[in-house]
Amino acid sequence: MRYYLITFLICSISCTNTDPKYNSDKITDLIKELVDDEFTAGVSYAMQIGNAESIVGQYGFADIENKIYVNEQTKFRIASVTKPITATAIMQLVEREEISLDNTINRFFPNFPNGSSITIYHLLSHTSGIPNWWEGGMPKDEPKNFPMCKNPHVYLERMNRISDFEPGSYHNYSNSNYVLLGEIIQLVSKQSYADYISENIFIPSGMKNTEMEYSDSNTEGYAKGYTYLHEDSHKFGIPDAYAMPFSAGGLRSTATDLLKFANALQLGTLVRKETLATMISYALLSNGSRVYESLYSPSGQYPNFPNNIDKFGYGLGFQIMDNFDTKVISHGGDIAGFNAIFINVPKSNSKLIILANTENGILSQLRAIEKTITNIELHITD
Repeated sequence: MRYYLITFLICSISCTNTDPKYNSDKITDLIKELVDDEFTAGVSYAMQIGNAESIVGQYGFADIENKIYVNEQTKFRIASVTKPITATAIMQLVEREEISLDNTINRFFPNFPNGSSITIYHLLSHTSGIPNWWEGGMPKDEPKNFPMCKNPHVYLERMNRISDFEPGSYHNYSNSNYVLLGEIIQLVSKQSYADYISENIFIPSGMKNTEMEYSDSNTEGYAKGYTYLHEDSHKFGIPDAYAMPFSAGGLRSTATDLLKFANALQLGTLVRKETLATMISYALLSNGSRVYESLYSPSGQYPNFPNNIDKFGYGLGFQIMDNFDTKVISHGGDIAGFNAIFINVPKSNSKLIILANTENGILSQLRAIEKTITNIELHITD
C-alpha cells in the first residue's frame, strides 16, 4: 500500500459536531454509500469512537455471483495491514531477548549482499535500501509462488538491483523488508510464521477469524475479490493478479478481529506499552534524523502532501502522520481485489477499520470519512 491512500484519508477538517454518536453515525452512512454507489461489492467495518462502545457493520456482497452477503465473520484479504502484525511478532522476540533490533541480517541470511550493514531495525522501518522484489529484478528461477515459497531470501539476495541506498540513510517503503522479517520470525521461533502469530498474537487478542492464506486455502467464509470496471453493465470483474505476499501482506481477517488487535496492543497484552511507544514513534535514520526528513523514491516521484500534513513517515510497522499537530497511527492495504484501512488516533482513543472486497473500493469516501474522524481527534476530550 502506497502512502497516497492514507494521505487522502487524513487531509482536512470541516465538521464541527463532536458528539461520538453523531460521528459514528456519519461514518456508518459514508461507508454504506460505498456499496450503495457501487464503488465496492461489499464492505465490513469496526470502530470505537472515544470511550463509546465499539460499533461493527457490514454491507453488500462477499460473492456477487452466488449472492452471498458480507457478515461479521467474512474474511477479507487485508494486504499490508499484515505488516503491523508482523512487526508486533518481531518486537515480542526482542522483548524476550531472542533477537535485538541491532542484529544484522547476515546472522540469519549469511549470503545476503550488504547483510552485515542491514539491521532488523532497518527492515522494520523500511530504511534497509532493499527494493520491492518486482522492482529489483528477480532471478530467472523465481518460484511462481514467491514469496510463499521456502526460503524466499535466497531469491531476494540474487535480485539484479539489491540496494537503492546505504542502509539507514533514507526511508523507502518496500515489501521485501517484511518478507525477510517473516523468515526471521520462523528461524528464531522455530515455528512457521502462521503458527507463531496464531499462538502469540491471534489467540491472546481473541482474534478467531484471522489466518494466513495459502493457494489451497478453503475459501468458505472468504470474501471474493473484485475490480471496478467503470462500465454501465457488469461493473465488477475479477482481477487478473492474485499474489499472496507472505508476512508482507498475506493475511485474511475481519474488521472485528483487527479492532481486537488494536485494543490488545493498546492494553499491553501483546507487547509492553513502552515497546508500543517505540513502534508508533517516527523511526530514526543513521544520522539521527527522522525518516520523514529523507524519503527516497526510485522513480523520483514523491507524495504530494496537503498543507495540513506537518509530517508523514513510518515507525516500526505503522505509518505515522502529524496532522494539525495531532498524531495519527495508520496502515493501508491494497492488493488484487481488496482494499483495507486501519486507523488509530490515540488522543481521542478512536479506532477505525474498513475492509472492502474491491480494488480501491474505499477511495471515493476517504476524504469525507477523514473529516469526521480527524474532527473527533482534535476536539473531543475525555
